[in-house]
Amino acid sequence: MNLQGDFEGLFLTSILQLLCNDQKTGLLRVTSGNNECKVFFDEGTIVYASGSQKEVRLGYILRRDGIISADQLQKCLALGREQKMSLGKILVDKGYVSLNTLNKYNTKQVEEILYSLLLWKKGKFEYKDIKLNLEGMVITQLNPMKLILEASRRIDEMSVLNTVITSDKLVFRIAGNVQNKEEIKLNANEWRILSLIDGTRTIREIITKSGYDEFAVYKIFFSLNSYGLIEQTEEVQLSDKPDSKDFSAVITVYNDILQSISKNIEGELGERGSTLFNEVKVQLEDHHAALLEYYHPSNHVNINIKSILDEMESLIAKGNEEELVRDMLLEGFSSYTTLLLEKIAEILGMKPVQGILTEIENIIGYVKKYHTDSREKNRIVNDVSTIINTIQSNQKGDQKKSRKSKGIFSFFG
Repeated sequence: MNLQGDFEGLFLTSILQLLCNDQKTGLLRVTSGNNECKVFFDEGTIVYASGSQKEVRLGYILRRDGIISADQLQKCLALGREQKMSLGKILVDKGYVSLNTLNKYNTKQVEEILYSLLLWKKGKFEYKDIKLNLEGMVITQLNPMKLILEASRRIDEMSVLNTVITSDKLVFRIAGNVQNKEEIKLNANEWRILSLIDGTRTIREIITKSGYDEFAVYKIFFSLNSYGLIEQTEEVQLSDKPDSKDFSAVITVYNDILQSISKNIEGELGERGSTLFNEVKVQLEDHHAALLEYYHPSNHVNINIKSILDEMESLIAKGNEEELVRDMLLEGFSSYTTLLLEKIAEILGMKPVQGILTEIENIIGYVKKYHTDSREKNRIVNDVSTIINTIQSNQKGDQKKSRKSKGIFSFFG
């Protein structure tokens, strides 16, 4: 039997129920945007499922729950690619997890994949009867009807949650004035999500970074909002591709810095101040200039984010490592900011630049205080501090040269 078509709303539950009742053996493939899910049936029972979303991978769930460390996961993933072995087998062979733990978390992974799948609002599906080769796979024995009942409950509850959390692209920040803090008691999961809310990450980013499933994160956001602990900021339009999810915070911080520069020179340079941002780009290395080609502080932050993310995704699609592209972004912004400040100092002198540097220090102070610790945060803080020190050192060097040029030897000019 072959089935295919588009789905919307609760139609997927009907497909699962049909495959269960007819005791089908085969593969159901479901896609929605960039997300893909495969569900394997054996005589009407779900025996395996895989998802493209990072948060539903076995290794991610094991790391999230503290069963294995990030270092152990990376080593096992690398070994799996090299020896073409499953992650689960390597984890057991290395003694990082027991077989019982692996079976438990394999079932948990499949359940989370399916609960997430049944929350998809629309997409495409295709089912084919095929003979399954389950050799070497850790299979589950899940009753689709039990899953459908739980998924239906979640769908009903999500309709309530969506009255507040209307989009996974919403951005929240910690509320300034919280009443009756002593009466609010949070559990470990709520504290974990609260620690990731920094005014720049979208809900989708937080889902990915936390490793929790979508339903759990939506419930926690709903609770935190009800307590008055968080408040919504502006919505940021981002790519849904997993590789792009963490870049927006970097772009946002540097956008704040560059907008601060733009506002400070607007009165002095007028129209020239606006064109200066494009003039300086020609001094950047080609790959940095390409990343920032369409960037300008006068654009809305969402436009700047999208233009840079599009270029980064293009580089990743061409085979560049994500870490390399991430470093390229940070280096590009650092070089761009340095060149701008040097040019402004050359045109206006150091006094206006000193005021700009003070504002940049305030922005970085906010980042240090409110952003969750991460490699990107530390890198930005260090890079911007280096930029400030470089500009100030250059100015001191120029002043020394100026004093020397006014000495006795200047008479022999």
